[in-house]
Formats: sequence, C-alpha cells, structure tokens
Amino acid sequence: MRKLSGSSLWFGALASSVLVLAACSTADAGSADAASAISVTDDSGAVIELDAPVERIACLTLMCVDALREVGMTPVAYREELATDPRYAGPDADMRPITGGFGEENVEDIALSEPDLVIGLGGVQDGLRGAVEDVAPMYLVNPASWQDSVDFLRTIGLLTDRQQQADAAAEEFIAEVDAAAGKWRGLTTLSMYGEPASLGVDSVATPVGSLLAEVSDYPWQAGTDAFATVSVEQIASADPDVIFAQAFSSGSDSEPLSDRLASNPLWSGLTAARNDRVIEVDAGVWATGRGTISLLMVLATVTAELENS
Repeated sequence: MRKLSGSSLWFGALASSVLVLAACSTADAGSADAASAISVTDDSGAVIELDAPVERIACLTLMCVDALREVGMTPVAYREELATDPRYAGPDADMRPITGGFGEENVEDIALSEPDLVIGLGGVQDGLRGAVEDVAPMYLVNPASWQDSVDFLRTIGLLTDRQQQADAAAEEFIAEVDAAAGKWRGLTTLSMYGEPASLGVDSVATPVGSLLAEVSDYPWQAGTDAFATVSVEQIASADPDVIFAQAFSSGSDSEPLSDRLASNPLWSGLTAARNDRVIEVDAGVWATGRGTISLLMVLATVTAELENS
C-alpha cells in the first residue's frame, strides 16, 4: 500500500475541511431561507406563502394603507383616494393609483406597481384573485370587529418584518378602547349611512359597530348582513340617543343625511333628532377605513360627542 506523505495528508485534511464548511454554509443558507419564509391564512381561508417578508404592497382597500402607515410603510399602489390624505399615506407619497370600479380594478395598474403582495377586501375583490396572482400573491381581509382590525395590523407586522412597530400600535389602540369601554352604558347610539331611499347601519359585526358596542348601548345585530339595510321605522323603534350619520353623496350634492330625512315625521320625532344629536361624520373614514388609525378617529369623534351627554 502506498503511504501518504505529510503534505498529502495536509492537503487531504484541507479538502475535507472545505467540503465540511461548504456543507455547513449550504445548510445555514437553507436554515436562513426557512426562517425567513412566512405562511398566513387570510380571511377567505386562502393560505398565502411567502419566501421572505414583503416590501412592496399594493393596497386595494384603505385598511391596508392604514395598517402600513402604522408600521411606517407606504404602499406602492392604492385604489381609494383617501390614501393620499395626510392622515394616511399623504399627498406626496410615491404611489401608483389603481383605476377601475370597486371589485373590478385594473390589474395592469397593479402589475405596473411591481408588488410583492396585493391586499384586497374580502367579499368584494375575491374575483380578482385569479388575475392578480399572475402578478403577486393576494391577501383578502374582511374584518367583522375592531379586534379583527387589530389582528390584521399584527399580521402586517409579520408580513413586513415590522412586528415591533405593529405590536406597539396595536397595544396603544387597545389601551384607548379599554379606557372608553362601557363608559356610556345607558346611551343608545347608531352609526348609519346612505340616502333616504337606501339606509344602512353598521351592525355589531363590523369594526365601527363593534367599537360603538364596546363603549355604549348598540342594539344593531347583524342578521344575515353585517351592513344591514334599515328603514326609518326600524330606527324609530330603537330610538337612539345619538346618531352618527354618513351621507353618501355624488357630484355636488353634499346635503347632510339628517337634512335629507328632516321631512320624515318619524325621523323628526327621534330623540337624537329632537335633541340635535345627529352628528354628520366623515363617510370615507367611517365607511372605508376599518383599520386602527381610522377607528381611533371614530373613537375620538364618539368620545367628544358622548362626553357632552
């Protein structure tokens, strides 16, 4: 048998070390990739799997813009004009507008923003998933309570690797709700919207409705629809003490909802109407916000009004 010289032994040991180091490096890289992978389930039950935290998010719902603002991020694209409001992303934010009708958004606009993830509203934009997922994974959010809004904020923290910021914002919001919880029991409130021929209320199965139920008496159950259609007669049967009204206007028509209903004798006989406690609120924030920034604005409006009771 041929004996190995000392130098041959040294080179053999070196080669073995290189192979071990290479194997360790490959294993470490594999472990790092596995550690950075993210898997979440959205509100439609779909599982979204990502190789790493996302940096570029296209928002088809204002709730997405809201949550990104909470963690210090700006979406690469937006659908709702309120996203450019200073309370959200702001007028100078570098975002691409997404055109198209609600639930019929232009997928080309989404694609041109080159997102890592697209976030839409469940129950409205579900039909876009097939086309959108040719561009990027799609997450659908559909909150039924203010707690769901907090959970979504924490999910955004996970998806963007900004859990600390998300948790801090979530805890700050929860503290504000806890401070107001049950404070106005005995006062019946209502959040309503629409126009005289088509009125709706935020039931307890909505972020706004559940928030009002947290701080006051709020007898508006969901039934088969979280955003329930109601008549003035149904409102009169509950006779709320305070009404928060959102007028859905088109064009130059900006008449408050309470003024549009003033000629209805049932409406004018309501306790809230007789006591001038029908408060016109920002329909954009109350109707489309859904996130914790929006709900904090809602809570501030509610607190300011109910503290006068």
